[in-house]
Amino acid sequence: MTDWPSYNESLVRRGQVLLDFDVLDGWDHELSQMNLGKVGEPYNYYPDSFMQLLAYMRAYFHLPYRQTQGVVIAHANKVPCIPDYSTISRRINRLEIN
Repeated sequence: MTDWPSYNESLVRRGQVLLDFDVLDGWDHELSQMNLGKVGEPYNYYPDSFMQLLAYMRAYFHLPYRQTQGVVIAHANKVPCIPDYSTISRRINRLEIN
């Protein structure tokens, strides 16, 4: 006999996606670490952990870069500044992501 309420609840949970914005806690510290010994223009806005979060989200949801920017805009109250899609593309493609 199938437990339909539990089965239904598991299907609903499958659709829940939580984006971990804990990367915001160490935002400034990570940027300062990224800029140690860097030659050229410093990273001013987006730490690698944030870009990695966007890369995983983009891959998981099969999003184009512009839609990835849209997700950041939707969560703008948590993100200090919003990268445009070309910045997202450029930074994600520089990262080594497994």
